[in-house]
Amino acid sequence: MALNNSPLNYTSIDLELEAIQRFRTLAPFLPRSCRVSRELDGNSTVLCLDFVDFQEEIASNMAEFALLLALSSHYLRLADYIVFKVGDQIGNKLIVLDEIELSSSS
Repeated sequence: MALNNSPLNYTSIDLELEAIQRFRTLAPFLPRSCRVSRELDGNSTVLCLDFVDFQEEIASNMAEFALLLALSSHYLRLADYIVFKVGDQIGNKLIVLDEIELSSSS
């Protein structure tokens, strides 16, 4: 039985937006200007964090929160890895495996 009063239409776009909103709730330290999206990369799904207004202190804070970002992404089953971007420039990739093993590479 469908809920008639539900604000969601349960389309893939609605579910995607809901998942990203839940990720933001689990990672409240992300700046509001950070664009969060999911993209396909071959056979994998990538969670992109695009820091539009890049500042050096934000970059150092994200390194401190890398484990929480990875755990949040894994918990919500959002992506195989996280890519940190500034505009079109891709920075580090944070790999999220099923066993929550983490590594970063350029």
